[in-house]
Amino acid sequence: MKKPGKHTVAALLCMAAGVAASCGKMPMNGLLDGRWQLMAVERHADGVIEYPAYTYYDIYLHLMELKRGSAEGAVPLMGKPARFRQTADSLHVRMIGAKAKEMPPFGMNDTIQHFAIEELDDEAMKLNSDYARLTFRKF
Repeated sequence: MKKPGKHTVAALLCMAAGVAASCGKMPMNGLLDGRWQLMAVERHADGVIEYPAYTYYDIYLHLMELKRGSAEGAVPLMGKPARFRQTADSLHVRMIGAKAKEMPPFGMNDTIQHFAIEELDDEAMKLNSDYARLTFRKF
């Protein structure tokens, strides 16, 4: 039996690498995907800046989950689901089954919130609504 040639081996290796690379899912929301820790909420009405602890926005696929917890997991992360729509310069969030009074700890004053994206990169995100400016770090 004849041994495969160099070109045949190279072609097979390229095909195997292509198949392996195509199996991984790419983030569908670009830089927005992942877990973001809410670092500061600057309310526009009174200028007060709050620094929430253990508050996160998890963004994957077409869903967002807002979570809050406590130090060392004394209170487990409790999540509130949301749907969102991202455009080039804005983020539109619609909470699922939440009430407006539950939203201020997450930097929102209603269950539907429209944000301008002021900054979005691999490490930081700033969102600005009529209610507040939110500062996040990638977690």
